[in-house]
Amino acid sequence: MSKKMKEHASYYLSLLLIFAVGMLLAFHTAYDTRLQFAVVVLTTFCYLVWGILHHLLRHDLSAKVVVEYVLMGSLGMAVALFFLRAS
Repeated sequence: MSKKMKEHASYYLSLLLIFAVGMLLAFHTAYDTRLQFAVVVLTTFCYLVWGILHHLLRHDLSAKVVVEYVLMGSLGMAVALFFLRAS
């Protein structure tokens, strides 16, 4: 494991936890599509907050980083909703 990975292991673990809980809740709420949509949006929001806080604590937060997290969150949300609708 690289030095950078070791230094940020707790950050990556918390991000993995956010996505795991989001996936479990999304599959658990399959009976209600509105609730499923809310879970996906909430998971995306948590991802955005996590990313902004992570970079804020590392003192390298910039507008470019925020835009990147917003775009990646939007893409992830679109893909998740597409697959949830298809199933």
